[in-house]
Amino acid sequence: GGSPAPLLSAVVSVRKSLAGAPMATSKKIEEKYQKMLKEIQKRPENRHCFDCSGRGNQYVVLNYGVFVCTTCSGIHREEQHKIKSVGMSTFSTEEIKALERGGNGTAKSIWLAKATQSEGQPPPEGDIPKIRAHIKAKYTQKRWYDEGGAPPPA
Repeated sequence: GGSPAPLLSAVVSVRKSLAGAPMATSKKIEEKYQKMLKEIQKRPENRHCFDCSGRGNQYVVLNYGVFVCTTCSGIHREEQHKIKSVGMSTFSTEEIKALERGGNGTAKSIWLAKATQSEGQPPPEGDIPKIRAHIKAKYTQKRWYDEGGAPPPA
């Protein structure tokens, strides 16, 4: 077989040409949206994990537009939900717009709409079996779900 070197250098030159001027504008847009994301994350309703009593909110569950802690993000990953880290990931414009409309407050009015006061209480931080059961009841079984509040994010 032939050497992969010519193909590799072609890929490298394409990458270099893609890294030209248009990136500057998209970099500015990306920074603007990253700033918006941080603002959304700082809203009072988004300051805590949506799925346990923890204070963490470093991850977003894109399926539901909610902020969660590291532990809960892991459980959501087990459930095949799409997770992004606020600090480490790049969010698309659409994802940030969905979070702008969504967030933990909106999600509460949908996913916990029919929950009693005690059912609506998130399980204690670190209690993995309780959290896992809560997440399954909330999202998979839709136990307290009512879309009366707003449509869930796509």
